[in-house]
Amino acid sequence: MSGVSSENAVSGSEMVWRERVAWAYLAHVARGQGSLVHLAVSLSGVEAAAEAVRHREVSEDLLRATARSWDYSGAEADLETAATLGARLVTPADAEWPQRLRMAGWLEGSTPVALWVRGQGALPGADVSAVALTGTRAATAYGEHVASEFAGDLAMRGVAVLSGSGFGIEGAVLRAALGVGAGPVAVMPCGLDRAYPSGHARLLERVAEQGVVVSEYSFGAEPRRERFNGSGALLAALSDAVVVPEAGSRGRALSVAREVHRLGRAVYAVPGPVTSAASNGCHTLIIDGVARLAMSAAGVCADPNVS
Repeated sequence: MSGVSSENAVSGSEMVWRERVAWAYLAHVARGQGSLVHLAVSLSGVEAAAEAVRHREVSEDLLRATARSWDYSGAEADLETAATLGARLVTPADAEWPQRLRMAGWLEGSTPVALWVRGQGALPGADVSAVALTGTRAATAYGEHVASEFAGDLAMRGVAVLSGSGFGIEGAVLRAALGVGAGPVAVMPCGLDRAYPSGHARLLERVAEQGVVVSEYSFGAEPRRERFNGSGALLAALSDAVVVPEAGSRGRALSVAREVHRLGRAVYAVPGPVTSAASNGCHTLIIDGVARLAMSAAGVCADPNVS
C-alpha cells in the first residue's frame, strides 16, 4: 500500500512539473498573447496546448504569435533559474494570479500568458486596492518629493503601491513605500535575473525582501523599447488607478496613463509649474480629460474605484 502511495506521489509531482514546464514554455514563446494561449489551454489543457504549439498544430493567429520562438527549449532551465533566485512562475491556474488581469480586457492580445515573480510578498489580490505611480526619469526635486509623499501615504493607508523600476519618479516611489514598511510591486522590462537600471540593483533587492518584483519576460531578456511598452501595459493592468506625479510631454508614463484610461480605470495627475517641462505631460493628461487633478493621496483613496 505504501508503495502505491509513493508512486502516486511521484506521479503527481511529475505531473505538476510537466505542467509548470508547459506554462514556462508558453510564457516565452507566446508572451503577450495570453488570450490565445488561455483559450487553447481551456480547450485541451496546458501540456496539450504546448505540444500543439511545438508541432505547429494551432490556429493561424497562434502560429503567427509563436513563429519566432516556437522551438524554444529553455523552459526547464527557466524554472531552475527561478528556484535559484527565489522566484516563481504565476499562472492563471494559481491562486496568486491577479484577478485584475481577468478584468483587463480578457480578449485583448496583450493579456499576459504567465508572470515571473520574485519576492517575499504577493501580487495584490482583489481584496486590496492597488495604485500605480509612474513618471519621468528626469524628475525634479519637486516631482520626487510629491511622488514620495503620495507613495508613502497610500502605503500607510493599506493601498498596494506599484511602479516601474526606473530612475526618477519610479525610484522615489519604491523607496518611499519601503520606507514606511510596505511591500511595493516593481514591474520590470526585462528578465528577473537582471537589474534595470543596474544602479537600482540594491533597491530591487530590498523590494524583493518586502514586496515583489514581477516580469512577463523570461530570464536573460534584456530591457528593450518594446519591453518597456509591455511592462507599462502590465503595470496598468495590475492597478485600480494610476497617479502621475511628474511627466514630460513624451514617455512611458503617458502610455501607462492612457492604457489605464482605456481600461476604464482612474487616472490622476499632479500639476506643476506651467514653466516646467517636466510637468507638461501631467498638464496634457488633465487638459485632454484623461486624468483628474490629484492633490493628495487622500483624494485618490476617496475614489470609489480605489477605496
